[in-house]
Amino acid sequence: MSVEYALDGEVALITLNRPDTYNAIEASLSTELQEALGRAGSESRAAILTGAGKAFCSGADLNHLLADYQAGEGPDLGGLLEDVFHPALQAMLDCRVPVVGAINGVAAGAGLGLALACDLRVMSEDAFLTSAFTAIGLVPDSGTTWWLPHNLGVSRALEIALTNRRVGARESLDLGLCLDVVPARSLLERASEVAADLADLVPDSLVTTRRLIREASGSSLDRAMQAEQREQGRLGKTPDHREGVMAFMEKRKPDFRSR
Repeated sequence: MSVEYALDGEVALITLNRPDTYNAIEASLSTELQEALGRAGSESRAAILTGAGKAFCSGADLNHLLADYQAGEGPDLGGLLEDVFHPALQAMLDCRVPVVGAINGVAAGAGLGLALACDLRVMSEDAFLTSAFTAIGLVPDSGTTWWLPHNLGVSRALEIALTNRRVGARESLDLGLCLDVVPARSLLERASEVAADLADLVPDSLVTTRRLIREASGSSLDRAMQAEQREQGRLGKTPDHREGVMAFMEKRKPDFRSR
């Protein structure tokens, strides 16, 4: 199996499981990741995404493309993105529960895009992020050209993407790319704490918030407010919202699970 799935109470743990390739992405991993995210959306209230071994994800598996390079032909990277990488990333964005990235090692190339597609990230002390694309004559892909400037601004995004330098865990924390840095032995424990806190909330509210914020970052204020109005009108009629308000008024913790 290229991806392992486990359910611990209300939190799904999804592990990229190709440690011999530093969890490089190829077709089977993409397909299994999509399936795991779909399963998490139906069985859990929050998910954790991490990698087996020393890496989170090293990007594309170049061994699967080696024959094209040896034949003197460039592989169809555009087709690879459309068929393999984009469906996995879209599954991340469409997941019906929030996804916490437990970044246990290098997240490079497309692995950086995958890490940034997580809703929140916790990093181990020795983990790092790197673009790596221009070092082999390519441009950043897997959403990286969108994520970096939206998270960091254009100047810092250019600096990281053009130089391919390593952005360590502590710098990532300072830049706002992760919410915490912990020793490697504590990574899954800390990610589980974050996921458990999210599991106490309403998944519909969380994933709708995710979508509105991402859409608003490329939209006008007027369109953002219209989208807020539409979703607020919908969510305001839900039993979860009523429970949240009543719990606030009654000074108790809301019980969203019984709804």
